Amino acid sequence: MKKIIFFTAFLLIFPLYSASASLGGSLSGKILLDVERNGEAWYVYPKDKKRYYLGRPKDAFSLMRELGLGITEVDFQKIAHENSPADGDLQLAKRLAGQIIIQVEENGEAWYINPDDLKKYYLGRPDDAFSVMRRLGLGISRENLAKIHKPGLEESINSFSRYAHERVLTSDGTFSVDYVEIDLDSKDIEIITDTTQSVDCDNNCQAQTLASFAFENNAFAAINGSYFCSSSGCSQNYYFSPVYNSEEKVLINADQLKYWTTGPVIAFDHDNKYYYFKDSREFEGVSNFKSTYNKELQAAISNKPRLIEEGKNILIEWDIDEKQRNVKATRNALAFKENKMFLIVTYNSTILNLANVLKAMQMDYALNLDGGYSAALYYNDEYMVGPGRDIPNALLIRERQ
Repeated sequence: MKKIIFFTAFLLIFPLYSASASLGGSLSGKILLDVERNGEAWYVYPKDKKRYYLGRPKDAFSLMRELGLGITEVDFQKIAHENSPADGDLQLAKRLAGQIIIQVEENGEAWYINPDDLKKYYLGRPDDAFSVMRRLGLGISRENLAKIHKPGLEESINSFSRYAHERVLTSDGTFSVDYVEIDLDSKDIEIITDTTQSVDCDNNCQAQTLASFAFENNAFAAINGSYFCSSSGCSQNYYFSPVYNSEEKVLINADQLKYWTTGPVIAFDHDNKYYYFKDSREFEGVSNFKSTYNKELQAAISNKPRLIEEGKNILIEWDIDEKQRNVKATRNALAFKENKMFLIVTYNSTILNLANVLKAMQMDYALNLDGGYSAALYYNDEYMVGPGRDIPNALLIRERQ
């Protein structure tokens, strides 16, 4: 666990938003500067409300022209220039606010309609465009930037991970699934389980965003962890499941291992090998793990109910409550197939639906995670799902240090 760092800057930092769609919408057409990482620049394209990386001057100029909108010379002349005291046609400018327009009847010159003053700014050559971008850019925190989606439904940032979105056909129907796939054979990754506290907590636990966990651990992928009790108390009849704090090398709430109600345990050693214990009572703690397997424990997390074991749906009806059985919500799982790990999110699903999705995906083993308002999936500085509410623990993957 690392101390949470709060950043301040003279540039404007936006407050937390409930969903990436709302933040992307409110920043439509803006040029954003990441004030926490070298001022990297992004453009929020008004048509899809997604952020596009502007990169170097040549790259930024090329992207701006690619996303540009052709405009007639008559309409172009109605929009005021940045240095003009006149307002121009404000209704037209408002319709084009945040857009990059191209003079198709002249020499194809590109201009940016600044949504703040509704005037046009000449992009000119690559260096000119980059200068305009920097001058008009709006500062934003890394946390808030992660809430604005990038284009595309699939992404891979290295040879040992990828993000994908799929539709999975099951006996219950077809379900949308977002997941991050991690190759456990890679020696370049390190699996981390982290907690906000290094001492036991069974209620009113400290909590923070999933992105905060990722930033603190320099992780490129992460998913929210186990069930927990919020400040208003436990809404479900669960013990707070044990979770290993990889940095502090301590198992939080280790005393709960003796209760079957905490469910299965997934543990990892330093070689990324995973160990599945169908009952928390079978996982006898950190010292016993080392003596039994002659390996140092790297990460561990537990949660109920049992879902998939040896490729079979072993969900037990009496082991789930009414909400899990009947309420359709966002559901999360940590799953494994052929030595690959999957951070999985399904939608509009009961726990029974989730188990059938995992079976249809031919998973060998799976651990249920907290879902609903806690659901969050992070990959490559972006919330693929969430951010959801603040959480007390998370599972993360980073490049080996």
